Amino acid sequence: MGTIEDVSGFTEEEHELAAAVEALKAAEERVAAALRGYLARDPVTGRPVHGRIGRAAQITGWGEQRVKEVVTPELAERRRARRAGTEVAER
Repeated sequence: MGTIEDVSGFTEEEHELAAAVEALKAAEERVAAALRGYLARDPVTGRPVHGRIGRAAQITGWGEQRVKEVVTPELAERRRARRAGTEVAER
């Protein structure tokens, strides 16, 4: 079965895939915003609300590490930098 390519060289399936990826990225941004609200620190104590990271991981199906990194992007950057430094040192 042949596919039709447009001027950009994308097939219909590739356009559909690109649109789905854009929708997924937008949905992930909405989830991240909701997570930041759900995991906000208690205004009285300034501490995270107990048990919410685990519950958020259950709700999203992501896992605690990803939930933490979505809420605190600096954490993800530090971990990536540490891994990169470790990989360079091992070589």
